[in-house]
Amino acid sequence: MERPSKPPEPPQRASNSLLTVIMLLVIGTVCAGTLLMLPTGAIGTAIVFGSLMFFGMIGFHYVVWGRWMTRVLREEALKEEQRVNDAD
Repeated sequence: MERPSKPPEPPQRASNSLLTVIMLLVIGTVCAGTLLMLPTGAIGTAIVFGSLMFFGMIGFHYVVWGRWMTRVLREEALKEEQRVNDAD
C-alpha cells in the first residue's frame, strides 16, 4: 500500500520575505542603539551576556524541540507498526 503523496506547498509570498527583512532591521537597530548607549568598558560584558542569552535560547530550543520531535516520531512509528501488524 503506497502512502498518498503530500500536496505541494504553496510558494512563499514576497510579503513574508519583506516582513523578515523589516524585523531584522528593527532588531539590528535596537541592538546597535543599545550598544552605542553603553559606556565603552561595558561593551565587552554586554557582548558576553548577549552571547550567553543567544546561545542559551538556541540550546533551549534544541533540547525542547528535539525531545518533542523524538516523541512524535516514536509515536508515529508505533502507530505505523501497529497498522502494518493489523493488516497482516
